[in-house]
Amino acid sequence: YGTIKQAVQAFKQGAFDYVVKPFDIEELKIVVSQGLEKRRLKAENTLLKEEFREKYNFSNMVGKSKSMGEVYTLIEKVSASDSTVLISGESGTGKEVAARAIHVHSHRKDKPFVSINCGALPENLLESELFGHVKGSFTGAVANKRGMFEIANEGTLFLDEFGNIPLSTQAKLLRVIQEREFRAVGSTVTQTTNVRLVAATNKDLKAMVAEGTFREDLYYRINVFPIHAPALRERRDDIPALAFHFLKSVCGELDKSVPEISEGA
Repeated sequence: YGTIKQAVQAFKQGAFDYVVKPFDIEELKIVVSQGLEKRRLKAENTLLKEEFREKYNFSNMVGKSKSMGEVYTLIEKVSASDSTVLISGESGTGKEVAARAIHVHSHRKDKPFVSINCGALPENLLESELFGHVKGSFTGAVANKRGMFEIANEGTLFLDEFGNIPLSTQAKLLRVIQEREFRAVGSTVTQTTNVRLVAATNKDLKAMVAEGTFREDLYYRINVFPIHAPALRERRDDIPALAFHFLKSVCGELDKSVPEISEGA
C-alpha cells in the first residue's frame, strides 16, 4: 500500500519499478520480465564497452616504429583534454582507429562514440545526419530524426572525410563548434550539444583554403591538435608485425592454427 514518498525513495535507491497493492499477477510478471531484460541489456552494454576499450588499447594497436610511437604519444597527450583533433593521412592509414583510441583513453569513454563519413552523403542528407530533421521538412522526411550531434552528446563525434563537406554545410558546422548550438533541418528550436570533435581527412585542407574550397575559419577551428597518421612506406619496420597480425586474424576466423611467416615471405 504505497505512498508517493515511498515510491520516490525507492526510485532514488535504484528501483526499476514500484508495484502497488492490489496488483495483477500477469502485470507483475511483465514488470519482472522487463526488469530482467533491462539488467541483461545493461550487462551486455558493459561487456561491449569493455571489449571496445580493450580493442583500442595501445597494447592492441599494431606498430612499434618511431613514427607510430609519436602517434601514440600524441593520442595519450590529447586524450586527457577536450581539444578538437584533426587526423590527417592517406586512405587506409588507420585514422578511425586513432580516433577511437582517443575516445577510449578520454574521460568520455563511457559515453557514445559516433562516426559519420562526410564524403558518402549528398549535401541535404549530410545536414540531416549531422543535425537531424523534423517531420515534413523535406520530401521523404516522414518522421522526426535525431542528428549525430544529439546522439553523440557528452561523447565523441568522429567526422571522417572532413575535407568533403560542402561550403554551405561548413558554415553551419562552424556555428556548432563556436556556439555549441544547432538546429535540426526544418526546426526553429535551438539545441545545445557537448561533444568532443575528432575529424579526419586525406586531403590537404590548407591548400583547399588557398583555393577557396574550404573555409579558413573552420580550418583553424578544427586544426587545434593535429595528428598525422603515417603511411606504410613511412613505417616499413611495422610490416612484419602487421603481416602476422592479419594472418592471425584470418586464421582465427577459419579456426586454423597460426603458421610462421618465413624470412623469404
